[in-house]
Amino acid sequence: MTLGRAAARRSWVFLVVPLVLAVLAAVAASGIHDRLSYGGIIAQDAESNRAAVAVRERIGRGGADVVAIYRNPHHTVDEPMFRRAVEDSLASAPKRTVVSTMTYWSRDLPPLVSKDHHATAVAIMLAGADDTSRVASYHRLRPALRAEGFDIEYAGPVAVVDGVAERTLADVRRAELIAFPLVLALLLLIFRSLVAALLPVVIGGLSIGITLGVLVLLSGTVEISFITVSLVTSLGLALGVDAALFVVGRFREELAGRHSVPDAVTATCATAGRTVFLSGATMTGIALGFLLFPVGVMQACGVGAAVVIAVSAVLSVTALPAALALLGPRVNAGRLRRPRRKDTVPAEGPWAGLARAVMARPGHYVIGTLLALLALTAPFAHITLGFPDQRTLPADAPARLASDALRHDFALGGLDTVQVMVTVPQRLDTRDGQRTLTAWAGELVHLPGTGAGLIAATSQHSAVIYLSHNGSAEDPATRALVRHIRALPPPDGGQVLVGGLSAMAQDTLQLLGRRLPWVLLYIAVFTYVLLLTTLRSVVLPAKALLVNALSLGASFGALVWIFQDGHLTWLVGASRTGYIDVAQPVIMLILLIGLSMDYEFFLLSRIREQYDATGDNTAAVATGLQQSAPVFTSAAAVVMAVSAAFTTSGVTMVKELCVGMFIAIALDATLIRALLVPATMRLLGRANWWLPGAKHRQWGGQEAPAPLKRPASARQSSNP
Repeated sequence: MTLGRAAARRSWVFLVVPLVLAVLAAVAASGIHDRLSYGGIIAQDAESNRAAVAVRERIGRGGADVVAIYRNPHHTVDEPMFRRAVEDSLASAPKRTVVSTMTYWSRDLPPLVSKDHHATAVAIMLAGADDTSRVASYHRLRPALRAEGFDIEYAGPVAVVDGVAERTLADVRRAELIAFPLVLALLLLIFRSLVAALLPVVIGGLSIGITLGVLVLLSGTVEISFITVSLVTSLGLALGVDAALFVVGRFREELAGRHSVPDAVTATCATAGRTVFLSGATMTGIALGFLLFPVGVMQACGVGAAVVIAVSAVLSVTALPAALALLGPRVNAGRLRRPRRKDTVPAEGPWAGLARAVMARPGHYVIGTLLALLALTAPFAHITLGFPDQRTLPADAPARLASDALRHDFALGGLDTVQVMVTVPQRLDTRDGQRTLTAWAGELVHLPGTGAGLIAATSQHSAVIYLSHNGSAEDPATRALVRHIRALPPPDGGQVLVGGLSAMAQDTLQLLGRRLPWVLLYIAVFTYVLLLTTLRSVVLPAKALLVNALSLGASFGALVWIFQDGHLTWLVGASRTGYIDVAQPVIMLILLIGLSMDYEFFLLSRIREQYDATGDNTAAVATGLQQSAPVFTSAAAVVMAVSAAFTTSGVTMVKELCVGMFIAIALDATLIRALLVPATMRLLGRANWWLPGAKHRQWGGQEAPAPLKRPASARQSSNP
């Protein structure tokens, strides 16, 4: 018995099981915010991470997880009451929240005094073995610090991460309130039926809920980042609706052919259902490519994406067909009025006409489309990758305001100082040890691009030095400074570790550069084999990968032009960052390849059906585009609507991802699928279907299913 036939005969079983799972998942998901990780943004073995760990383990003080800025407009740091108020405030910190503090008075450190002497910065090392536990310490510390007459602001990496997480989770909730009604309105326009429109929205909601529950169960073994929640919510809604839209559209088409409900469900599962399942399998496999990167956040994104893709695909081929079997013709209930129009056969519709026009001059369209895509890709050539800092927050976010104040008002500069961890064989409380450290530190201040320096703390054999610099963390001069420090010979018998934002960005870039070729090879081989099995062609999978690379390049170029270069930032509600988040291209690469393959599967599967039936490549392309374009353009509109809803986030790195998805899907559904695919398939002709050793037509290794016969009076419209 086929899956479609089973769903039609045992509809309630196929419905009740997912609903029970959804209820259990919802209960589990209610506690997900207590399980979220705030760390994992850099590999454990990166030098910059080892530098941060060494400061904590070898010195135990001098770190700056949080920088508290005490400001009093009526008094200066030099007054005794100012010092007394700050020290009393710090003394009120809850137990086991603070490891050490560093103030102007404790070490006579002028860089910790503002230029107008009305503020002082206090570097606080928080208790906690990892970023997540340090954020918890920060949550306990912040409300406890009080000083009458003082404004207290919080900067530092933990304050920024906490601000990003808090804003991201709040933005997800707001984006959901925008996205669900927007998607429902779009589906009403697409299906012209309330019931048909509601089904994909329900599948999308169930996909998100079940996935969040699964992630809670996995949180004991896999770090689940707060970024994962945003990714799962946007992907779950977009892909859950996407997959369900294909299935519902095909079911209504089968019903329009005067099929019985069981036959319509069976045919839908054998065609659209199969395509959705294979597409979901491909996208799940691609998402698992994240696991090849030894970075916690990226692995969490991979797990979250893989789970939500798999859940949405499974629901779309099990629970959804069961619901359709129970509804039958009632799937069209709640119809909206629409203009009467003539029914058209697939070979004569507007999309078929466009395909024929393109295939009449395929060379012109290939060249024109390639030039347009390459023009959009051009800005990618000067991309600057950086590590996310306070600039990823909105301009009015408290952590960003404090960080900007730290940069502009204090001599040491902002959070992006270079952190140098030095270990020497001599004891630093001896004259020889001091001489060795001072001599080596003296070489640092003569390096190009170095600003003020500060020996923040020492232990018996180690010291941590903070160096300011003239530019931002991603400036070439700052990165050159990090390289120069690392190239300096360490003190005799000693060790030097370099950390800080710029060093973290360089380490991450090097890591991604080493792993990316293997990830790309994995994605290419996995996708090629699955497409080869499905389409029975050695040419089409290769062409699909090349075409998808073009759309990815164009979306990357657009991102650089908008966020890094600062064009049209008013349109997306962002400010110019001057860089792109270092992990963003990799995340977008994996996700957008998966999304592009979704539409590739649907379009080429329809074309394959027609080619199997007629053996005419040109007619198959025209008819396949006419049958599939209304659905994949509708699906693209849904993904774009979800992406647009999530661009309302105030966090720049979330905006970058969603704007990139919006642009890539828009290009994919227009220039790529409607123009470039028909043109290239016309140029390749029968070579599209070349498969060495093929002796008979088969569908994914099986004989192609014969289409169910339809009465002559049946409507042939392919519209959903």
